[in-house]
Amino acid sequence: MKATVERLPGLDEPFIKPLPEMAPAQFEQWVALLKQRTGMRLPDNRMSFLVTNLGMRMRALGITDFQAYYDYVTTGREGIVEWGRLVHHLTVHETRFLRHESVLALIVQHCLPASPADCPPEPLAIDVWSVGCSTGEEPYSVAMAIDDRMRQLGAPYFLGMMASDISRAALATGRMGLYSRQKMRDVGPRWLRNYFTETDDGRFQVSEELRKRVCFNHLNILQLDDAPIGKMNIILCLNLLIYFDREQRIQIANTLADHLQPGGMLILGVGELLNWEHPRMKRFPYANTLAFQHQ
Repeated sequence: MKATVERLPGLDEPFIKPLPEMAPAQFEQWVALLKQRTGMRLPDNRMSFLVTNLGMRMRALGITDFQAYYDYVTTGREGIVEWGRLVHHLTVHETRFLRHESVLALIVQHCLPASPADCPPEPLAIDVWSVGCSTGEEPYSVAMAIDDRMRQLGAPYFLGMMASDISRAALATGRMGLYSRQKMRDVGPRWLRNYFTETDDGRFQVSEELRKRVCFNHLNILQLDDAPIGKMNIILCLNLLIYFDREQRIQIANTLADHLQPGGMLILGVGELLNWEHPRMKRFPYANTLAFQHQ
């Protein structure tokens, strides 16, 4: 089904008729599909968000009917491929380098050695997991902060950084490690000099040494039990739990806690999970963070 394209008098560019209004029953249908496949809940006041993002993909395909597009993404192999494109629009949110300064400070000050004397004689192994990593700015920022600190200490170390997300398109961006100047607005000259190379077209490429330390993996957060994930020193799950109901938030946090080593740190978004209790986790007080340490 193709979109209707008309030319308005005096204009060279075609005018695409706007999409029809979404009926409440259609909204509920899409909400149910999103919850079934990703676990995310979409409140009633996000209908405009849903319509805007569906419309982007529908226009690309020439589809003008919400029901026809729903049938398309839920049928056959082409629908599976299209769902992967759509979920990128629905789940990838604003992120930037060095966005969570308090989180990076917590990691540097309390998850790494305090002085050269505290460093073990053999290389220190540091395993980190960025859950819902989006396009890679978060895991690269954490990797930069850890590397910078360990260089200051003059201590050898091994960093295993796993970055997972449900959007394959976001993961592809992360693996490429190539970002616009706008994305680098909070990155100071020293960080740029040590971890990036400016390209001929004005973008910034993450250094190969840093990129090879970050492993990007496609993962649905509701299927963590099926993923072969080892024990981590640090797990970050920021700005993700807000898209789930409380029961799912608790389930996810419990599963993440099970993937921590003793003494490991789980860092969540501030205000994303209130009054959570776990027998092996204790709240770790640090300004502007919501962190728990494995006992």
